[in-house]
Order: sequence, then C-alpha cells, then structure tokens
Amino acid sequence: MKQHPLEGKTAIIKFDSGLQFRIDFLEEKQLRWTSIRKEDEGATDVEKIHIEEYPGGIYSVDWVEESGLCVSYTIDTKNEFVKSFMTFTDDSYRGGRRPFTHEGTFQFVLDDGQSDTASE
Repeated sequence: MKQHPLEGKTAIIKFDSGLQFRIDFLEEKQLRWTSIRKEDEGATDVEKIHIEEYPGGIYSVDWVEESGLCVSYTIDTKNEFVKSFMTFTDDSYRGGRRPFTHEGTFQFVLDDGQSDTASE
C-alpha cells in the first residue's frame, strides 16, 4: 500500500534560478533528488519527506537536508508548476537563516525521460 499519492512517480523540475532536478518519490515517505544541470550533474541524496495532498492536484512536499537546508515545494501537477521556498544558515539574516525562492516547471516522466501523460 502506498504511503503517499506520489510514491513510485518520477518528475523533472526546471527552476527559473537554473537549478534542475530529477525527483523520484520513493517508499517510506522518501524522495531522491538528483541534479540534472551540467554544473553539478549527478549530485544526489535521499530525503525523508512530509507530504500533504490538496484538491486539484496540489501537493506540499517538505524536508530538511543533512546540511540544515530546509526545502518546501508547492506542486501543481495539473498546471505542471512548482514553487520552492528554502532556507539555509546565514548569520547575516534574521534568525540566522537566509530565504531563497524560485519557481519553474514540474513534469511527471517515465524511466526513459519521456512525459508520463498517464500521471497528468
């Protein structure tokens, strides 16, 4: 039995900031992100996630990385859109955390990278 509705799905995210990821939604409420941009291609890690589903194909996916980076995605699967809010340690900012936001495209894909139209 799936622990969350995105389990077993894969997506490609391309942010306006230039960051690009392959996201694999795994069992045990985990997510594997893998960078697909040339500068850091192949960088990857598995994160324990908190996920909430809302009406209309909207999801909130949140996690804290080992480095302390906090990541929150709001994903609109019907419109293939994602917005991210992240914070990381920076003592020059209030509370010692620097915020960073970016947005971009979110597309479900098959293992071969082709669009997964059945997920839409």
